[in-house]
Amino acid sequence: MGWIRDRMEELEAPVQSFVELAQLLRKARSWPRTERIKETSLATYLGKFDAGEALEWLDQRPGARQALAEVLEMPREEVDAQLTQLQPPRPPSGSRIKLRDVPTRSIDLRREPLPPGIPAQVRDPSTWPLWWHAPIGSGRTLVGQWLEARGLAVFIQARSWAEAESQFPERGAVFIKLASAEDAPFRATWPPELKICVASEAAPPRAPEPEAERGHRGLRELSESPVNRRAASPWHVVKSPEIGSWLRELVEWVAERVTADGFDVEACQRWLLETPGVLAMVENPGTALGLIGLYATFTRRGDATGPLAKVRSSADMVRLFLRMRIQQTEGVELSQEALWKRLQHLGRRLLLESELPWFEARPLDAWHALVHMRPDDADFEWLEEMERKGLKLDRPSLEKLRGRLPPDAFRVVRTLKDLELLRERQPQQYAFQPSWVLEGVLAQCILETLEQGPTAWGELLLRHEHSAAVFECLLERCRNGDFSLVSGVLQAPEVRSPAWVAALEATFRVLGLVVLEGKPVPDELRLSALRLQRALVVPDASGLPGPRIAYEVTPMRESLLVDHRIWYAALLALSEELPPGTDLGLDSWCTKPSAEARRWLVYMASYRSTHERRMPEQWLMPLLLLGGRLLEGLGPLATPSAAIPLLLQPERLLRQLLQPTLSLSELNQSVSWHALGAMLPEYARRRGVDWELGARKIWSAWLASGAAELPQFLHPEEGHAAIFWQFLPPSAVQVLAGRRYRSLLVEKNIFRFFGQEHWDAFIRVWIQQSEPWGLEPVHSLWQQIPPEHVRQAIRAGRPDGHDHPTRKILWQRMPEVFCEEIDALFRQGQWDKGLLQAWGAPASCIPRLLTSAKAALENRGAPPPPSVVQWLHHMIAQRAPDWSKAWTLLEYLMPPAPL
Repeated sequence: MGWIRDRMEELEAPVQSFVELAQLLRKARSWPRTERIKETSLATYLGKFDAGEALEWLDQRPGARQALAEVLEMPREEVDAQLTQLQPPRPPSGSRIKLRDVPTRSIDLRREPLPPGIPAQVRDPSTWPLWWHAPIGSGRTLVGQWLEARGLAVFIQARSWAEAESQFPERGAVFIKLASAEDAPFRATWPPELKICVASEAAPPRAPEPEAERGHRGLRELSESPVNRRAASPWHVVKSPEIGSWLRELVEWVAERVTADGFDVEACQRWLLETPGVLAMVENPGTALGLIGLYATFTRRGDATGPLAKVRSSADMVRLFLRMRIQQTEGVELSQEALWKRLQHLGRRLLLESELPWFEARPLDAWHALVHMRPDDADFEWLEEMERKGLKLDRPSLEKLRGRLPPDAFRVVRTLKDLELLRERQPQQYAFQPSWVLEGVLAQCILETLEQGPTAWGELLLRHEHSAAVFECLLERCRNGDFSLVSGVLQAPEVRSPAWVAALEATFRVLGLVVLEGKPVPDELRLSALRLQRALVVPDASGLPGPRIAYEVTPMRESLLVDHRIWYAALLALSEELPPGTDLGLDSWCTKPSAEARRWLVYMASYRSTHERRMPEQWLMPLLLLGGRLLEGLGPLATPSAAIPLLLQPERLLRQLLQPTLSLSELNQSVSWHALGAMLPEYARRRGVDWELGARKIWSAWLASGAAELPQFLHPEEGHAAIFWQFLPPSAVQVLAGRRYRSLLVEKNIFRFFGQEHWDAFIRVWIQQSEPWGLEPVHSLWQQIPPEHVRQAIRAGRPDGHDHPTRKILWQRMPEVFCEEIDALFRQGQWDKGLLQAWGAPASCIPRLLTSAKAALENRGAPPPPSVVQWLHHMIAQRAPDWSKAWTLLEYLMPPAPL
């Protein structure tokens, strides 16, 4: 017996059971009237308190603690002392630690570096004060231990700023793992001798705007930044670096310390980065270490048959992770199988009953309620109480049933805490960590719910946070030819049930997407879905149909599958090819059928606001082709493109390109180029049209217009530029290289589209132009021009004597080309052309040019021009490398006069 039971017996009127004590507590004067808990549940809690368990429940309820002292006839201080003795002691920090999940040797914090993934500023107290915005798993405890082991900072773990402040040293650096930022200062209230770093999941506090300044202000005052009026925060905020910047290095860091046999570093990195779904599980270094530990524990080099290789789902991964954690933890009360079953129960409760999103932190009470299963110990205690009051029970059968009870909620939650799967995120608020564990449980529960009929999984569709996951599962099954779920919906209509309607409309969307992806759908399913959906549509004010159940809540809209466009796309796809005599055509869906109404349906299948996601090409391309097939039946279309449904624009463009004459201004407005530009060549290919002919026709129309202002859709900085510029006619290069379009060359780097024929045309223009190119910084041009075209330019005397910047860039890029061409020019006696480029040679090339000059002079047929002497004289004056050769050549050309 514990101290509560002892005290119950010591009272003047002894209390016989925890149920009776619970009744007295609920009647006590100090009992909080807002606390509504059943007597049986409270009795169960009391039994846990007596064993030193679940004490956090009392910590959160001072009134209940006072009531307990009142009923037990003890001073409040004595009750507090008894409870404090039962609190588990804080483990002492040391210089050597073991990682939670990874099988490594102990880490000596005094000598070894922290793992990758920790911000550099956190490790350096000279950069403090600092606020590290770090969720669970970021390494806050590890960093604090590391700093303390090295004598760099005092490590404090506190629930509040006041608790941390009470432990401050007089001077030095302090690293605080802070649970709540509620009372943290927004001004530097600590002595200047202290350097402070806070690591918290919460954001730093912001100073409130002074009340006096919230009153009457003029317009000019209101326009001034309120940040300037608010007190400057002492905190410099940092976050953990991006996962991609440290994940590979973290695996290598583990490999240097791992004790598991056969750990393959490269294979582990590939598994993390390339296995579908695994990289998405990594949130921070903590979750990454958990996955690395999973790999190190269950995989060996060269063995493709281990437990991890057999994982086929996120649920399999969770079960394996539970197995690893249980193996690593002593004294775990539940088996892996028992824990998994209770987690499945928890997942079902979260799916169907919880009002909070699954990832939100909750009090332990809430977790107890979620994992609770009936019957439990409290039910048996109630039966025993009734037996004492005269109820007849079959005692042997009752004891036999007691042995089959599932683990009680307290044991389950305690096990989750012992395994560090349930961790405190803020004071008294607990969440699953790593979150992918609970996410995997929910994914399995969703799969199980799908097998329970359309009403069951329709309920999930109505709950915003799980609708996208249900859509994904349904779509994946239909893609693979499994239409059993669809058949279950269509065979048993329940048109008055919101859950069934949600399931039907999900079926309608998914079948439409499957058709768009080119996969077969049985006609009876397609027609049945159309009939049922048409019976449920809700028309808008203009008579256009819409789904009965929309998904407008923000979390829902994050998935494209619940987007309004998908419903209209499904309508177009499913109704395109109907058997003769079927009355399910588009007109039958509108209360006011017309060509205009049909155009609006096509418009709605592609319209998106600025904050909505772009539709994937795997759906958009077949929708565009479908729009092209529908174009004939929709009547004449107006311009500009804003008035033309997106799905009709590519087909309309192809028809314009077939016209004998083109209007570039009309083309500029006829297509939403940003949305569709890059897809047009593929659209044309699927329609049997040669896009290259169309692109060249557009360029010809521009040149024929006198090369007027370049239309916006042809600008080289557009995202779709390549679909036109890769077909640029060489004749356009002469126009673009002129003064009018020189900015395109300077700023827009059109040379990335140049081929051999374009460079040939450019060289002709360069040789013919007289003004120097080097006056404008066309670096991209000279960095991309091919060497063979530079050779042609050098032979023609380019860069000329005024174009020193260009010559400098080209010498730096291709000195070998210049040396070879100058050597050839010297040997041909074209001294002036050769020297024109030699004057810009870097010092390292001078000896080679002097050697070329010597060879050419020794075999000359005519005397060189005076410019050779000037060049040699300059080399001597500059003391260029090997300038003695220049001296020898100068003496050869101009021997000293006789004395």
